[in-house]
Amino acid sequence: MKKHRRLPLFFFLLLLASFALTFPAQSAVELSRTGAEYRFGRVKALPRPLEWKKLVTPHFEIFFYQGLEELAERSARILEEDAFGRVYPDFRNLFTLNPYRKIRVILFASRKEYQNSQASGVSFDDTSEGVAHILVNRLVVIGQPTYRDLRGVLTHEITHLITIGPFKNHILYGMGNNVPGWIAEGLAEYYMPAETRFPNREVALRDVVLRDQVDSLNEISAVSGNLHYAEAWSLIDYIARKYGQDKLCVMLEAVVKEGHRDRTFEKLFGRTLKELWNDWREELPQIYRAGAEAPAYTEKADPLYPDYRNQLMVKVGPDGQIFFLSTCQGRLYDLFQADGDQVRALTKRTVFAYDLAPDGRQLVFLSDEEGDRRLYRLDLASGVETPVELEITNPIGVAWSPQGDRLAVVANIKGDADLFLVDPEGRLLGVIADSEVDETDPAWSPDGSRLAFVSPRGQFDQLYLWDGDKVRLLTQGAAHHRDPVWSPTGDLYCLTGERGYYRVAVVDSAHGTTNPLWPYRESVLGVVPTAGDFLVTLYNDRNFELYRYQPGEDKYDE
Repeated sequence: MKKHRRLPLFFFLLLLASFALTFPAQSAVELSRTGAEYRFGRVKALPRPLEWKKLVTPHFEIFFYQGLEELAERSARILEEDAFGRVYPDFRNLFTLNPYRKIRVILFASRKEYQNSQASGVSFDDTSEGVAHILVNRLVVIGQPTYRDLRGVLTHEITHLITIGPFKNHILYGMGNNVPGWIAEGLAEYYMPAETRFPNREVALRDVVLRDQVDSLNEISAVSGNLHYAEAWSLIDYIARKYGQDKLCVMLEAVVKEGHRDRTFEKLFGRTLKELWNDWREELPQIYRAGAEAPAYTEKADPLYPDYRNQLMVKVGPDGQIFFLSTCQGRLYDLFQADGDQVRALTKRTVFAYDLAPDGRQLVFLSDEEGDRRLYRLDLASGVETPVELEITNPIGVAWSPQGDRLAVVANIKGDADLFLVDPEGRLLGVIADSEVDETDPAWSPDGSRLAFVSPRGQFDQLYLWDGDKVRLLTQGAAHHRDPVWSPTGDLYCLTGERGYYRVAVVDSAHGTTNPLWPYRESVLGVVPTAGDFLVTLYNDRNFELYRYQPGEDKYDE
């Protein structure tokens, strides 16, 4: 029997380094062999040991531990129906010589437990929610806030394993070429269910289209943020529509075997890479024409806190202080309070949701710094933080009622986000909505008698209204309706739109009709009505920025 010579260690590391340049950390594709990949079931995650179990399906082996039983069941259905069923049929020809092997999927409850477990040589950064280990045919995923997020992450990462996995030997042993990031991530985004794609990615794409600043293929392949993911998806989507979805597998195989060069693409499409890129770029303005002719608000107004960009979840206290989350310090997310020009951080913990008490003296916030997602109460005068022992697990959103006696808490207990009613001490008072789809973004009316929230209906997010007894569908238009918020006088507002363009709209709370108020080209990512104007978070040249806006200043010609 002929023996094969082993690759020199230097050559092996050189190959991995070159592949890492093609797939940076943000792309969630990982090729290192640290030995830790094989020990996930035999190490302990502090402060508790993990009691591993396994769920076997026709195409996957799902490993999970205590408390994740329902998540594992939900994941199994997503993996078989959404992920495998959506991706494998288009790429089955790649498994002719090397048959498909069951993919191992390892579930963790939180980022903290994943990191403690030493399940991999690669840490999750602030943006990655899953890592596809190509060399060992394995996926590691942390539990997601919503069912939509879980579907998206699982399908995205499984696409990597089904599309790139068959070529791991070609790449590892120098028999093939690297897959550029725009193809790898574009395929993963393309095969995700459309409603699971992160909305702000298309917001970023629309922005560069209106600025005529679409990135080059080399820049897109860096895959360093929302924009690159959106550009990669959009280009793959263009190729599938123009030349047929069946050409995606042919293109991928040709790039690996023949190289990412003009000759490869001319043979496939009769176009050079530059010509293909130009064809796609010329189509984009037709897709993102909504609002393109409107004036730019950022040219007539200045952001309120230019040193604290990337603001989200803005709220206003009873004395006019402005609160917001921001990634300006490089973390996801820090909580700030602005009083006039003075801005201060309120906690050292990362915060992903919060709400103010009606008197403005304290707030509640959610953090996963200690592993599980937990609720804390913060006294704004003293800075003292107190854990709140909720009778429900895995909270992901919170809204404090105007009377101060109840909290609407969004929690993911069974794989999707549901709405619960608890008292300020965490005791469960009742269930508001717990369907098989997500219910998120609760917003109390000023008198506390009604609660608006968001849930998907078909392909769009819609507003629902709870009156303390029953839930009814409010909006039904062919557009997304998100982020409901009430004015101090009882008017209901939301953000409405699609394809990356969202505007402030007033909602008729009796009939569900909406009237857009925003006459400018920027996409609005958040709105807070105050006594005399609005605070709006706008997407502006790759930043989230906070502005004041007075409706009625200009008229918008549709």
